Amino acid sequence: MIRYGVPEYRMPYEQLDKDINYILSHNMIINYNTKVGKDLLFDSICKDFDAVLFSTGLDYPYKMEIIGEDLPDVIPGLQILKDVTNEIIPDIGKKVVVIGGGNVAMDSARTSRRLGAEVTILYRRREEDMPVDKEEILESHEENIEFITQAIPLKIEKGNKYRLKLIWNKAKMEHRKSGRPVPVIIEGDIHTIETDTIISAIGQGPDYSFLSENYDKKLKFRKNKVLINEFGQTSVNKIFACGDTVNSTADAISAIADGHRAAGIDRFLQQKGENNED
Repeated sequence: MIRYGVPEYRMPYEQLDKDINYILSHNMIINYNTKVGKDLLFDSICKDFDAVLFSTGLDYPYKMEIIGEDLPDVIPGLQILKDVTNEIIPDIGKKVVVIGGGNVAMDSARTSRRLGAEVTILYRRREEDMPVDKEEILESHEENIEFITQAIPLKIEKGNKYRLKLIWNKAKMEHRKSGRPVPVIIEGDIHTIETDTIISAIGQGPDYSFLSENYDKKLKFRKNKVLINEFGQTSVNKIFACGDTVNSTADAISAIADGHRAAGIDRFLQQKGENNED
């Protein structure tokens, strides 16, 4: 995800390669291009190894659940970031609308700006409510990216002057006793914007389809997150998990920190060895 979900202007790939090569120098075996659940069953992995860790992250883009989001030229934020990393220049046209307020949304917007497009970000809450790093907001303004806040997408249609037309509703913020202010549609306050490409970046979720039914039932979840102890161990003794599937921060540095904590696997294996000797 650091390679394909973070643009090179924020994460120099030369430095990333340096870190990866350091890890690879420690005599580990990596099976590339192997899809667990298809090329290799999760049950088989658990059977063949004394401990298993999965850190599959959040790579399943959420749907906006609006009419027209399946039209051509409506693409997920992670897709455009992956394409650019693979040196595939996407045909985004002259105008781009990005829907979302997180890091993927901002990375998609700034990447589109670097491809020469005029970029507008639509976000359903206020600018100060955006979960993205604040310096990203500041730098986006400096790059002449337009922000339309308190805007809730309603539907997408084919455009006239441009490829697509986005219809959105202005929202007001209602404060609740607990939690963030909630955007509520202002009836009749409807607007349209035409654009060549719409990038949906409203968040990602986990994909647990690689788990067999056997382990899917044995593992414990809360709000789609895997429950673990302080060492990253799940409810199944030999299975560990870390990264975005277990934490709530959804950022790279927290996932890396989780990986360090999950080194508790070594403690588990040592205890297992001692018990076997007994």
